[in-house]
Amino acid sequence: MEVAIRNRPDYATVHLVLDTGEQVVTEPGVMMGMDPSLKLESSLKGGLMAAAKRALVGESLVLTTWTATGDGQRLDLAPGPPGDVVGIKLDGGSIVLQKGAFLAATTGISLDVKWAGAKGFLSGESLLMIRATGVGQLFASSYGAIEQVDVDGSYEVDTTHVVAFDEGLTWDVVRVGGLKSTLLSQEGLVVRFGGRGRVWFQTRSAPNLASFLHPFRPVQPRRS
Repeated sequence: MEVAIRNRPDYATVHLVLDTGEQVVTEPGVMMGMDPSLKLESSLKGGLMAAAKRALVGESLVLTTWTATGDGQRLDLAPGPPGDVVGIKLDGGSIVLQKGAFLAATTGISLDVKWAGAKGFLSGESLLMIRATGVGQLFASSYGAIEQVDVDGSYEVDTTHVVAFDEGLTWDVVRVGGLKSTLLSQEGLVVRFGGRGRVWFQTRSAPNLASFLHPFRPVQPRRS
């Protein structure tokens, strides 16, 4: 399989060339262009229970599997929001993805739901997150560009900027500084990662964009 990620970081797209029998699993609705000979099948990947758990974390119930019926068949993918895409290779390990970050993966990757508990609630994210494990290639998307940090010790990322991280890392949600520092700096909660592993974060935050746009919303005149 040939892989190319283009148009980064603002409007990243994934371009794949598959040979006979090779397969890719994607979120529905992300196909931008395709060889008409590709075979596609939409299903409740992993069964009804696995699909239901994905729905709880904000992902789609149905996933689409693309299968090449010949050599050199092209598939072009684009995520919904403007932003970046990163390809992550897994060699039997696991990574954790925030909701909405999964775009596509080769069939050697399995998806499950990971319980984040109170930490997920405090981070402003879902109580559940996506866990990807296996051997193959995974593609994650974001709003904004994606940066990778190789953690060796500890590192902190704003809760609204986390895209994915190696499952072997420890993590907790903590406040930046004291209460006074939090109020004056307008910084809030961060995810503190510990150990050795990779963290991917996005350079833009959807909640921050919403806060920026809020004062510009049209206001209905009050009727007398």
